[in-house]
Amino acid sequence: MPNDLPTDRLPTMAETRAMHEQAVRARKKQRLKKTLITIAVTLLVITLLAALALFVRAKLQTLDKPLDAKTNQTAQTQPQEPLIEPASQASEQPEPETPEAEPEADTLPESETEPAQDSPEESEPEETPAQEDPGEKTYTPASVTDATKTLDLELYSENALLIDLESNTVLVQKNADARIYPASMTKVMTVLVAAEHIENWDETFTMTQSIIDPLFLADASMAGFVHGEAVSMTELLYGAVLPSGAEATEALAIVTAGSEEAFAALMNEKAQELGLQDTHFVDASGLHDENHYTTLSDMAIIMQAALDNPHCREVLTSVNHTSPATTQNPEGVAMTNRFLYRIRPQQTGNVDIQAAKTGYTAQAMNCCVSYGIMENGRAAICVTAHAWTGDYCIADHLALYGTYCGT
Repeated sequence: MPNDLPTDRLPTMAETRAMHEQAVRARKKQRLKKTLITIAVTLLVITLLAALALFVRAKLQTLDKPLDAKTNQTAQTQPQEPLIEPASQASEQPEPETPEAEPEADTLPESETEPAQDSPEESEPEETPAQEDPGEKTYTPASVTDATKTLDLELYSENALLIDLESNTVLVQKNADARIYPASMTKVMTVLVAAEHIENWDETFTMTQSIIDPLFLADASMAGFVHGEAVSMTELLYGAVLPSGAEATEALAIVTAGSEEAFAALMNEKAQELGLQDTHFVDASGLHDENHYTTLSDMAIIMQAALDNPHCREVLTSVNHTSPATTQNPEGVAMTNRFLYRIRPQQTGNVDIQAAKTGYTAQAMNCCVSYGIMENGRAAICVTAHAWTGDYCIADHLALYGTYCGT
């Protein structure tokens, strides 16, 4: 700062005060300038961070958009598949009738002498298909009606579906036919396929460390069975559903098909048998894979089929279970269906939620399929997917049942 005071004499008091005030104003101006620059830089950084956060969230929320695009492309061709599949099933059904024709040939000589026996023998082949029908029960996707409501922003979950099973109609939906990653909801299909193939329920499987270690490294959920422990088929079903144990599902796959890859093939065969339009499985536990997907509509059908199987229904409707004591687990393995355990105190009053299976991976986020009985006795299935937290997932199921399942 230039000195404006005279050099040939001492400055007066007024001149000194003026010089001091000028210096103070200069320092304040410089300090204010630095402060404004700091504030501007801070605001810029905050703006950039906020933009980055919005970008990351948008990316997370659109992880399944490519799958939705595939769904839209396949949706144009897949309406023909249900027409083809029933045709193939119809062609398979007459095949078992061919051996039944042989007894009719055997009765021809007898009909000459004992015509009264023809009608009993002919009625027996007719009863056989009638007994096979329950095992070959077909499921059709719930239909959308004029009363169906379409949700937008009312839920935490990006996908939702609520079905009235008695009328097989959609009560409310939100992106129900979009492709999703099912995560551990996969295990509903796993226990269904295993239960249909297991013949000896007293058979045991000896757990090995070679099964446990890779699943532990993959951060899969575990039931708690340990190396060397002999586990029965029933306990493997409980272990697969209640604590969502991946070691239990892999054990079921090995017992049923010899390997998880072969078991996945059985799961896909079952999907075709159920007439699922957009479902494909790669493993038995639901670990993330781009080729492992389903839709909420298909998942609802899988849940219906599982509940029609008595072994699956038993484990899907259980809140708590403890396996028998073993040398490795002297007190048994305590298991809890966390969704049912947490939702019971919050029941809405007009619906009794009796069965559920949750799922979570970073890509699938929180999802769940549940089954409830309305106050008027009608049954309903609810499926949601892509919620940020497990609490949000529970809140959505409670809201859907409580709002749209009236008396």
